[in-house]
Parts: sequence; C-alpha cells; structure tokens
Amino acid sequence: MKYTVGIVGLGLMGASLALALRGFKDCTLLGADKDELVCRRAQGAGVVHEASTDIASLFERSDLLIFCVYARHIPNLLRENAKRLKPGAVLSDICGVKEPLYREILPLLPAQVSYIGLHPMAGKERDGYENAETGLYRNSGFIITPMEKSTPESVDLAKQLAGYIGATRLQIAPPAEHDAIIAYTSDLMHVAAVGLCLHAPAGAEPAYCAGAFRDCTRVANINADAWADLLIDNRHNTADALETYIADLQAMHDALRGDNHAALRDMLQRGGDNKRGMLYR
Repeated sequence: MKYTVGIVGLGLMGASLALALRGFKDCTLLGADKDELVCRRAQGAGVVHEASTDIASLFERSDLLIFCVYARHIPNLLRENAKRLKPGAVLSDICGVKEPLYREILPLLPAQVSYIGLHPMAGKERDGYENAETGLYRNSGFIITPMEKSTPESVDLAKQLAGYIGATRLQIAPPAEHDAIIAYTSDLMHVAAVGLCLHAPAGAEPAYCAGAFRDCTRVANINADAWADLLIDNRHNTADALETYIADLQAMHDALRGDNHAALRDMLQRGGDNKRGMLYR
C-alpha cells in the first residue's frame, strides 16, 4: 500500500515542507488548510497531490501526519479526530515550543499511535502560502524531540525526513531542553530585534541603515500573532533569558556612562569570542 503523508496547514512552513518532501518514500502527499483558495492553489501547482479543507480525511488516510499550524490548534484537532487515526500512524508537529504542547496532547493520543516532535530551524520574515519555497529547509538545523509516545521507529523516520529535506545539523533533545535553548537562540533574538525597533530615532531614513541595522533587526518584521503565542508558551524560559540579557545590557550601559573603556572592551571581546565559538564549532 502506498505511503501517505498528510500536512495540516499550508502556510509558509507547511507548503515549503510539502515541496521538500515530494518523492519521500514515493509517498502520496495530502494537504489540508482552512483556506479553500490555498487548497486549490496548492493542488493545482502540484505542491501536494490532494488538498482540502476537510482535515478529518487526513487523519483517516495518513501514515505520517504533520501539524504545521499554531500550537494552540493542535489539541482541539486531536480531540475531534484522534479516533480516526490509522493504527501505527505517526503524528508530528513543527512547532517552536514543545513541552507545554506535549503535556496537553499526551492524554489524547490513541494507544497504537506514535508521536515525534520536529523543529526545523528555518523560516522567513514573511509567511503565507505564497512565500513557500522548495529549498527553505536546505542546510538548516533540525531538532527532533521524542516524547513518551515516540517509538524508535518514529525517531528513525524523523531522521530520514530531516535528511531528505536537506537539513544538515541534526540534534535530538528532550522537550524541556529544547525549549530552554530555543528561548535563547530564537525567542530572545526576536524579542531583541523588536526591542530595537520600538523607538527609532527621528530622521532614521534608509540612508542611515546599512548591514548592521538590517542584520540586527531582520526578524523584527514579525508575525505578531504567531510570535505572541510562541513567547507566551515559552514565557518562563524566555523571561529567564531576557533577564540575563537585560543585566548584560545594563552592565554595558554603566560602562558607557562611566567612561570605562576596559570593562566595555572586555564585554565586547567576550561577546565576540562566544559568537565565534557558537558559529564555527
């Protein structure tokens, strides 16, 4: 019987995943989205073999079902459709926060269904189906987060999927560890970028904005609804990371106000060393 992969949500991440998965296990790709126009466009363009607003049919037909929607929607989708799942099916998600979601969905999973979390470290500032691209996940990091309902076979399937879509830096981590590290490497970066843009000086015209501004504020061009969800879901870890960041900024502020060249240089040197260590190891 032909292998079937279902993708719930055909926005930027889901449609890009569908494009990258074409040919994986010679599968039939099914897509579902609440927007009927997106479904017609995705099927017409060959992003998926079939697309529909009928999410229930994906639960019934999929051997691997991947949620590419906001985390807040997943528990209700499972409550409504868990009984439709095929015995032996594997469920997954690509959400940016894992532990709160898994605590909620674990009791909802049927006995013969495995669940494995995925987090491809890729994306764009602009979301939506129209911004999807085949190579979005190429050369990306990829985190696999097993939970109690994860079988060794589902972990192996996640590894195969990661390799197929072109991810090159694979990490397996418990959900709590994932969330704690993501609070720094992703959540805090978005908070910092937005913070830099909250009070732009008068007269900050494009002529003043070079690479440093673009690099530091790129992710401030943000989906506020999605990121409010992510930051609240991971609020304890992100608040801890933010407190450390604020303390470091205060120390730099004090060095500047106090004309303390040695202290300022030390912080700049340590920050640069840490950056080089993270990027090139």
